[in-house]
Amino acid sequence: MSCRLDSTFQMKNVFLGVVVCALSSAPALFAQKEQVFLGQITQCTCAGQSEHATMPDHGETVMRCAAPCANGAIKYVLADTKNKVAYQFDRQDFSKAFAAQNVLVIGSLDQSTGTIHVNNILPDLPPKIKRAKTISIVCDDCPRGMAKAKAAAFEELTAWKRFMIVSDPRNADLIFLFSANPYLGDYVTRDGPDTRVVHVQTAYMNVIDPRNGISLWGDSERVGSWFIASATKDLIDELREWMEVDVSPAERQLFLKRNRIIKAAADTGK
Repeated sequence: MSCRLDSTFQMKNVFLGVVVCALSSAPALFAQKEQVFLGQITQCTCAGQSEHATMPDHGETVMRCAAPCANGAIKYVLADTKNKVAYQFDRQDFSKAFAAQNVLVIGSLDQSTGTIHVNNILPDLPPKIKRAKTISIVCDDCPRGMAKAKAAAFEELTAWKRFMIVSDPRNADLIFLFSANPYLGDYVTRDGPDTRVVHVQTAYMNVIDPRNGISLWGDSERVGSWFIASATKDLIDELREWMEVDVSPAERQLFLKRNRIIKAAADTGK
């Protein structure tokens, strides 16, 4: 039984190879504890036993599936190009929603079947964030308690030592925008700061591309005006977890704690 990736699910500037599936003779193993898997969700089209797997074209990478998929079926798999393996999902409906995306999957692996029992799937950070070297901190119309956000962000980012902080947003790879109102996507088009009424209840953080004003990542915390500094640091810590989940065991555990979903709850209404 052979299995190969559908080339229509390749993302721009992200090249995925052909997945070649084979029957596994490994003994059955118990499912591992919950962990984070990184890769791209793509289609795996299966053929009968009499059909040989096609050889990859020039430049493609062959990966072995942990287990075969059903004859003639189309399944969504997680293609992990770093480890050259593809995993199946126990929930096809959940994984289909993220087709062709680079993702982080939280779940446990059943090694006997090569299947991830999914608790949560989240889009991975855009490459522009991961490649960035310089950032500029901007607090958008930050009166009263919200004024603490910029100083707190500077302190936390200085301790992180991941980015060089520059004063002029025009010279930065990214803008870290903090505000008390949701971002409207208009940083590069509006004239001056946000003119909306400010009620300091929620701290918003958006990582913005200074060339076009698009928010590449964002989140918020509703904490009230007394805790803006701690909320700002927590939002930066959350971004750090996303950026270092694949290299730091400590950040991986924090990412798991923050983003896991109880499977029973996720399955409700399925």
